[in-house]
This record gives sequence, C-alpha cells and structure tokens, in this order.
Amino acid sequence: MKTLSRTTVLAAATLAVAALVPSAPAVTAQAGTDARAKAPRTVLDVRHLSQGAPPAIAWTERRSGRTVIHGAEGTTTPVPNNVVALAPMGSGFVVQTALHRPATVRWVAADGTPGRREWRTGYGLAVSPLGEVVAFAGRAGKVWTIDQEGDRVFRFNPAPVTGTAHAVAVSGENCKEGEGDPGTGCSIVVNGPHRAFYTSSHGIVDRVPHVRLATTGRGRWLGGITSLSDFGACSVMMRSSRVKWRTCDNQLSDIAPDNGHVLGTPAYADGFGPKVLGVLATADGSVTRTFTYARNGHSATYFDEVWEDAEHVLVVTFQDGEWAVVRLGVDGSMEYAVAPRTASMDAPSPFRLQTR
Repeated sequence: MKTLSRTTVLAAATLAVAALVPSAPAVTAQAGTDARAKAPRTVLDVRHLSQGAPPAIAWTERRSGRTVIHGAEGTTTPVPNNVVALAPMGSGFVVQTALHRPATVRWVAADGTPGRREWRTGYGLAVSPLGEVVAFAGRAGKVWTIDQEGDRVFRFNPAPVTGTAHAVAVSGENCKEGEGDPGTGCSIVVNGPHRAFYTSSHGIVDRVPHVRLATTGRGRWLGGITSLSDFGACSVMMRSSRVKWRTCDNQLSDIAPDNGHVLGTPAYADGFGPKVLGVLATADGSVTRTFTYARNGHSATYFDEVWEDAEHVLVVTFQDGEWAVVRLGVDGSMEYAVAPRTASMDAPSPFRLQTR
C-alpha cells in the first residue's frame, strides 16, 4: 500500500476546495496544428516487437475460459470472465463486471473471495492519484467510494442527473471527514447523460465548470469535452478549475503519474478502435509524440490506454488477428509487455488494464 504524504494531501485538498469556488477568467492556449505536425511520429505497427517486462500495473487475462487478475507484484486473483474494469484496493481489487448484463461493482479479496456487497453502476471506475480511493456511480446520480481500508464504503450526495452516472475522477486520498492529517475529505467527478458534476465529502454538489462531460482527471488537473458534433469533439484541460488550453484535435484521456503528459485520443471516434494516440504536455497541450497508423494498413488499433509510469504507456492492441499488451515509450519505443494472443476481433479482448 502506498504511503500518503502530507504534501499530497494538501494538494488534493486544494483541488477539492478550488472545485467549489468560481474561478476568475484565465488566458488559455489553443493547441496548434503546426506544432502537432512537427511532433515526432511513430507508426503503431506492433508486429515482431521485442518482449519486455510484464506490466508494472494490474491487468486481467482470460485463458481457457478462466480469467485472472495479475497483480503488479506477480500475484494472481481469479475473477469472473465478464470483468470490464478493475483497480487495486487494500489487499484485493475493486472489480466491475458487465458484458451483456448490467454493470456491477464489488470488492474481491486477493484469493478471489467476493465481498459482502455489490452495487449496480454505470460503466467505469475512478481512482485517486495515489490509488487510496476508488469511486463508482450509478442510477439517479448515486455515488460511492471504497477507500484504503479495502472494505470501507462511503455514500455521497447524488449528482442531479436522470439516468445513470459514470465516475471519472477523484481528488483526495481519504473520504472520511476529519480523519488523518489534515483530514480534508475528497471530491468525485461524475458524468450524467449530458453534464458533468462533482459531489464532495463536505456534502456539496455542483456542476463542473467549463465542460459538458469530464474525460480525465488527476490531482489539480481535469480535462473534458466542451462541445460535440458529427465531426468530432472539442476539449479543454483545466488546472484548479481554470482553463489552461483547448483543442479540437483530441479527446483527453489518462494523465501521467507525474502530471507531465496527458494522452490524446482522436476527437472523432469511429470504427473498431482508434489508430492514432497523441502524447501531449499537460501544461500547454503541445505534442510530445504521436503514435499513428500506416498508410499501407500495417498498423494496430488500441484500447485501454493507461500510463504505466511517467515515461511509458500500456495499451491493449489488435493487429492481424492478434491481441497484445504493448508498452509505448514517450521516446517512441515499443515492446510487448504481454505477448500476442491469436483471437477474433469479434470476441472481447483477452486483456484489460487497471484504471489509474
């Protein structure tokens, strides 16, 4: 279990408070296409890569009708075959199951023993920056967290949405008000069908400013979609609720553990899966690296893009009838983290990566 520093708690508290206070207008940057065109490019052709180390985060593998979670330290935990999201918590994992049935969340112990309760939820889990809190949301805007105790659950004031809510981001590493040092509580960002809201352990519920839907968050940083059309989406990145930059070239995905970079997926989603992945500077949206498709068709689609560490991203790829987990370096390097497995694109992926 990670140790929570006082500095980190204070930073998380600053975000939670900032989200509750209207911010002054800020001068924002527009991520430019000229800089994007000049960024280093790597073709996402994942055939014949070298085999590297296994993932340093948790991941699931389905083989011979059985699914297990591979922990970061090499442990294995049996789980149902229909797991769609997971996050380490305490001595076990929070898992979400779905696939042809309503999404359900529960905690499982390291040996696969399920916890006492389960919750009907919307798709997705949200995890605090240090992994001490996992949040999930459900019908009528209901929101819950499971915290570092592994089996301690808190329920929050619901977001004012009709339909089902989906958890996106958590600030704060302890949702128990007044507990610990300095005992600041937490705040959870969720999406309703049309709007993003936050609910806090202080009991305050309000709309997330500037965005229609949130797509990613970590610490003081939060990214989301401002507009949607048949031609794509425009997004912003905020720091402490102040807009820092805008883009209509990408939707914003996972933020690196050191907050240095954010992943940019295509602004327009279509087909089996995305073929272009951008590595953007979180501070200003400038493009550090682009992983792109090959015009001759010899390139992969990817899913489950997650930062492994500050310099590497893990993606689940599909190319030429094979699924694999590939490690992408900010420097453009590529290697297998999990060797390719032959399987149909019509079947669910045999691999899933943890939510961070």
